Amino acid sequence: MRVVVQNTLTNRQWVGFEGAGGFLVGREAGCDVKLESRFVSGRHVKVERAEGGWELEVFAGASGVEVNGKEVSAGQKVIFKGEAALKVMEFVLTLEEAEAEGTAAGGSVHEQVGELLNVLHANVLRRLDLRLGALTATDVSANRTDQLNRIIDDLLLADFRREVFESELTGVLARQALKMRVNDWVIRKMSSEERIAAEWHGLGVNTELEGPVEQAVVRVLNRMQIFTGKPLPTNVEQVVEGGFVGAAGGVLEEMLENVRAYLIISYVKKTLYDIIFGLGPLEDLLRSPSITEIMVVNPFAIYIERGGRVSKIGQTFPSEEACLSIIERIVAPLGRRIDRSQPLVDARLRDGSRVNAIIEPLAIAGPCITIRKFPQNRVTVEDLMKWGSVTPAAVALMTACVRNRANILVSGGTGSGKTTLLNVLSGFVPANERLVTIEDSAELRLQQEHVVSLETKPANAEGTGKYTTRDLVRNALRMRPDRIIVGECRGEEAIDMLQAMNTGHSGSMTTLHANSTSDALSRLETMVLMGADIPLAAVRRQIASALHLIVQQERLPNGRRVVSQLSEVLGIHPTSGEVETRDILKMVGPTLKPTGYLPRFLGEMVEKGYLKLESWFGQVKG
Repeated sequence: MRVVVQNTLTNRQWVGFEGAGGFLVGREAGCDVKLESRFVSGRHVKVERAEGGWELEVFAGASGVEVNGKEVSAGQKVIFKGEAALKVMEFVLTLEEAEAEGTAAGGSVHEQVGELLNVLHANVLRRLDLRLGALTATDVSANRTDQLNRIIDDLLLADFRREVFESELTGVLARQALKMRVNDWVIRKMSSEERIAAEWHGLGVNTELEGPVEQAVVRVLNRMQIFTGKPLPTNVEQVVEGGFVGAAGGVLEEMLENVRAYLIISYVKKTLYDIIFGLGPLEDLLRSPSITEIMVVNPFAIYIERGGRVSKIGQTFPSEEACLSIIERIVAPLGRRIDRSQPLVDARLRDGSRVNAIIEPLAIAGPCITIRKFPQNRVTVEDLMKWGSVTPAAVALMTACVRNRANILVSGGTGSGKTTLLNVLSGFVPANERLVTIEDSAELRLQQEHVVSLETKPANAEGTGKYTTRDLVRNALRMRPDRIIVGECRGEEAIDMLQAMNTGHSGSMTTLHANSTSDALSRLETMVLMGADIPLAAVRRQIASALHLIVQQERLPNGRRVVSQLSEVLGIHPTSGEVETRDILKMVGPTLKPTGYLPRFLGEMVEKGYLKLESWFGQVKG
C-alpha cells in the first residue's frame, strides 16, 4: 500500500506511507500518516487489511471522513477494495496498491485493461484497410477516420460489449477516461488550446453528451480546489495526479449510464486512434507544457520528468508490437531505420523534440524510448534569472563575452540545461553575423535570420552515406561562417572545433558532458587525442589558445538547473604543464558568488562598451 497525501489548501503533496500492512492516520507523532492540522484528531483513522480488501475505521470523537466520496462518521467502519481516496478534513489521501483487487490469473485490473486494449487494437487492425501504408495523424483522411469510427463502434457495442460495459474493468475504464478528460482540460488551459479531446480526430462526437462530460470534469476539478474562473496553481498537473482518485469517486457514481458509456467509448477511440495513427500514450505527454522528458523503460513502464523530478505514470503501450510500430513511425520520415541489425537510432519529432530509441538485442527488457521535449516557448535570459538559474552578474559577464567574440565551452551533466543555456547565449550574437550550427539532432532555436543548421546523418542500409559531426565541422569551415556552434562535442570532432576557434572563427560555442571545469578540460583532451595522433602538450596548447570561458551547468537535488561556475582559461601552467583556469564566479551554498578574481579580458570588454563595470560590480556586490 502506498499513501499519497495532498493538502488541498496549500497544494503540497507527499508520500505519507508505503508498506505491506495497514496504517494509522492522525496528528500524533506515532501515526504512520501524520497530518499537521488542528482539525485532525490525534488518532483519526485506522486502515487495516480485511478479507477481500481493506477495513477503514474512524475513531470515536473524530470528524467524519469521505471514502471515495461517501461519508463515514465517527465510530463507523467500512470495507473497500483496491485503490481508494480518503478525505480527512483538508487532506486527500490517495491509496494505491501495486496489485489491485479483483484480479484474475494473477494480473491486476490495470494489466487486464491493457490486455483488453491490446485485443481491441488487434481486431481493429484486422478490419481496417491499411493497404495504403502507415499514416500519421495529419495525413489521415476523413474517410479513414469514419472507417475507424464504425469499426470501433461495432466492436464495443457487439463483440466486446460485456468486457467493456458489464465487467470489473468498466469502472477502471471510466476512471481512466475521466482522468484523460481532466488532464486534457488542464493542458488546454495551460497552452490556450481551444479544442476538446474527442474532437481532435472527429471520432463520433456527441455534442449533447459532451455537455454532461464537461460538467463532470468541472466537478472533479472543483473538488481538487481547481476552479475554471481562476488562475491555475503552478503545480496543477501534480495536484491532479495526486488528488484525482479521491475527487472522481462520487462524480463517477452519480454519472448517468449513457454518459458513462459515451465517456468510455470516446476514451477507447482516442486511445486506439493514437496507437494506430499517432504516437500512442506519448501523444498527451508531448502536449503537456510542464513535462520536459519522457522515458519509456519498456512498453509497460513510462516515466516523466516534471519540474526536475522523475516519476512513474499510469499510461502504457498496449503491447510491445505497438511500441515498436510507433518507433518506426517516428524514424521513417527522417530516412532512418531501426531493426535487429541496427537496434538504436537518434531522431527528432516535428516539433524538434529529440528522440533516442533502442530495441532488442541491445534493450533486453523491450523497446526503450527517451524523448527530450522541445520547449513550446523560447527560454529567455529573463526566464533563467526568474527561475534562479543564473544571477544578473553572470548574465552581464556572459553577454559581454559573447559580444566580444570569446570562445565559450558550456559543460554539465545530462539534463543540466546545457542546450538551453547555449540557446540563450546565442541570442546575444549580433544579428549581422553568419552562424553555422552542427548537431546530431537539431535542438538549437537561434533567433537570428542568417543561420545555417546542419545535422548529422547515419549510414543507410548499404552502410554508406554517413556524415558525422566531424565531417560537418570540416565542411562548415568552407561555408564562410562568422561563428560555429556545435550542439555537443562527443568525440574526435573536438580537434576540428578547436582548430576552427583558433583560425578566425572566434566567438564559437559548444557543449560537452562533464561534472566540473577540470573534468571538462580532461574530457576535451581525451576527445582531441581520439581524433589526432599528436603529443598531449600540443593538445593542451591548442585548448589553452582556443578557449576563453568555461560555463559549468549543474542540476541540483531538488531538480533546479543552475550555472554553478564561470571560469577563465588562462593558459598553460608553467610547472604542471596542464591547462590553467581561474574561477570568476562560483556556487557557494545556493548562490553563485564572485571569487574576487577579475578576468584578464574585462578591461577590453569595458573599453568596447560591452560591459559597464560599475553596474557589474553593483550586481556582484548585490
